[in-house]
Amino acid sequence: MFMMNGLAHTVLIPPQAVLYMFVALAIVCDEYFVPSLEVISGESKLDLSNDIAGATLMAAGGSAPELFTSMIGTFAESDVGFGTIVGSAVFNVMFVIGVCAVASKETLSLNWWPLFRDCTYYAICLGILAIFMEDGAIWMWEAAVLLVLYGGYVAIMAYNKQLYAWILANILKKDSVTITLMLAELEDDEEVTLNKPTGFRAGLYQFLTGKGTLAETAGTAIVTQIAGDVNETFAKLDTDESGKLEVDEIAKLLKEVCGDGSKVSPDEVKVVMGELDKDNTGDVTLAEFTTWYLASEERIVKDIKDAFHHFDSDKSGSLTSSEVRYALKELNGVAITEAEVNGAVETLTKGNPNATIGFQDFSSYYMGSDLKKRRQSVMQEQAETSKGLVLWPPPTEGGMFAKFNFFLTLPLVLTMKTIPDVRKPGWQDWCYTGFTMAIVWIGFYSWVMVTCATVVGKTFGIPDMIMGLTFLAAGTSVPDLLSSVIVAKQGHGDMAVSSSIGSNIFDILIGLPFPWLCFTVVRAFQKNKTEAEKDYVVVGNDGLVISISILIGMLGIVVGSIAAFGWTMTKQMGYFYFFMYFVYVVQAILRDQCLGVSTW
Repeated sequence: MFMMNGLAHTVLIPPQAVLYMFVALAIVCDEYFVPSLEVISGESKLDLSNDIAGATLMAAGGSAPELFTSMIGTFAESDVGFGTIVGSAVFNVMFVIGVCAVASKETLSLNWWPLFRDCTYYAICLGILAIFMEDGAIWMWEAAVLLVLYGGYVAIMAYNKQLYAWILANILKKDSVTITLMLAELEDDEEVTLNKPTGFRAGLYQFLTGKGTLAETAGTAIVTQIAGDVNETFAKLDTDESGKLEVDEIAKLLKEVCGDGSKVSPDEVKVVMGELDKDNTGDVTLAEFTTWYLASEERIVKDIKDAFHHFDSDKSGSLTSSEVRYALKELNGVAITEAEVNGAVETLTKGNPNATIGFQDFSSYYMGSDLKKRRQSVMQEQAETSKGLVLWPPPTEGGMFAKFNFFLTLPLVLTMKTIPDVRKPGWQDWCYTGFTMAIVWIGFYSWVMVTCATVVGKTFGIPDMIMGLTFLAAGTSVPDLLSSVIVAKQGHGDMAVSSSIGSNIFDILIGLPFPWLCFTVVRAFQKNKTEAEKDYVVVGNDGLVISISILIGMLGIVVGSIAAFGWTMTKQMGYFYFFMYFVYVVQAILRDQCLGVSTW
């Protein structure tokens, strides 16, 4: 029970309600919010570069729960929002990176520049935040300055390569050959990762309902990118613009894939037509074509041809060992590790770095490799994802666990059916509506989550700050945690670490100041204010400098430990990060509870 307006109220909200909202937020972000953002940032809409998209729209997708929690906490004049942001920052810096180090199959190698760039900017912004909050108040201009600082981060990302080259030349005094090689290495990493941390989010709903494992799920970005290719391919084949494909148009597709019309028999066309025409109408709709195209072996054949010819820069009909590397990464993206690339190149070139590989050898190797099998598995998931969230029937795979979760999440899925699903064929133009509706539901779920957490906290005597620092911080960071673990398992340490630090930068430069700015603007125009209603946001400043100093110190521990180990991450280092996260939480609770000092 807790007291409100002098009356005792019995709390009927179980702690499980907060966990249910964690699931709701993860699903709406994974299945609707992020896909809408990816379409908006793509070539057909805003056409943002990978760097800009990763630092803005994609970062918003990963940090949406924290942003809305902060907004609700600010207007409720509660510490829960600020506690969630700072707790999430510590969780990302220590716990998430620790899990990535432990979960990886091998020691993760890191490029020093992305980590140095993000950590330096993050530490500077934390210092400025501490200065602004030292007097216990945030004014409108201070919130605006923090937002402008995020614009500075976006600019740094836009000129990332130029800045890196300048530092190499003017500070580190590298020669031009070394600079060229180091820039090529950086571009190679960015090509693999797309610099879109949230573009490879874990499909939590797919996992819960038995449609894939977290290690296999590549997320929504691949599907939304390929959707454009599906629409383009369909439109190219649909020569009469009827909106459907007939037999002769399917035959045209098979001829293009095979590259030789004489190899395509009428019987083969009939077989493929039977696979596509699920409703036996004699023609193929865009939805039927998409489901088939995303999972078909014919698509793999076509993609092999496209990748081979794209990287055959001199049009010689063969690839060098370096071109083979790029072609393999093009085909499998983040799902292929550097060790697998090296093994494939070694096999194809037979150990001769000067050897060239013809199309037939390249194609035969890929079609008989585990890479092709893994890609087919991902393609099957893409085909399922293109159908959107299915209301019925229940899953036939995954056992009782999948069926239980299906019915458990069914009420959530019903509410989300009000959001246009841009992953479905022909729905990309609804991306702005999908974005807006997803925000509405994220806001609602966040409000329910914060309300439930506050009530549960009062029931058990847990302060709002502690709830935000621990429970809500971990819950709102689960999507980012799963995403980072996936790419860490695939051997991409830079992507995993950059995702965590980049998310923190968004949180403190958007997640905190944007609600503060909205609050101060509302107060500035509010009439008949009481004496207690100030034109600034009141924040607790007791122990604030110590807390942010500890956070900066932990950031220094991460960078220092990685640098000391030659820019690699080991499992032992991951266990050390777990310990440091535990130490941080314990000291924060002790200072708040035992010493009577507010951590914030």
